[in-house]
Amino acid sequence: MAEELDFKVIALFKNAVMIEHDNKQKMIRSGQIYKQVKLLSADSHSANFLINGQPISLGLHESKIGNRLANDAPLQKKFVRIPRDNSGMYRTAGFINGVPVNFLVDTGASQVAMNEVTARRVGLQYKLYGQKTGVSTAAGKSTAWFLKLKKVNIGGVELKQVDALVVKGVGPDEVLLGMSFLRQLKMQDDGELLKLTKKF
Repeated sequence: MAEELDFKVIALFKNAVMIEHDNKQKMIRSGQIYKQVKLLSADSHSANFLINGQPISLGLHESKIGNRLANDAPLQKKFVRIPRDNSGMYRTAGFINGVPVNFLVDTGASQVAMNEVTARRVGLQYKLYGQKTGVSTAAGKSTAWFLKLKKVNIGGVELKQVDALVVKGVGPDEVLLGMSFLRQLKMQDDGELLKLTKKF
């Protein structure tokens, strides 16, 4: 059995993170594996890791100690900051049921929405357990399946039993982070940075 790696996040960058392990510093870039730790994505606010097959998101000064997470920073509400990208949209990496995905924040979408390709990759049995319905998309009317996601995680924010839609076909290209997730959070948008904070 692989030894559990304890480490602390000491610096965050775009697509890279600096960790401290056994009093030594190590830079990991997105896609790289250090021991059993793989960095999936990172920005200046948080880093998403895959550790022994388990997804973990850590912010600055947060640590993984054994099977638990610790935070050396002052106690505060869990939140995530998402910078606006060059296209003027808010995009962020995250997880659905523990599987890494890329989200597009969409306040115009009533639910978290994804295409069938993404749903199958996440492991959703949407045709078996979902409720078939009709939806209107940018491309016209389409078939979709309504279901609940066990958990959705971005940054330090995790919500459970989130309403979602799987839309027939290949659209939308990205997973839409809709209001079924966003309305459970406090949203602060200064035009360049979107901050999402858990209400409780």
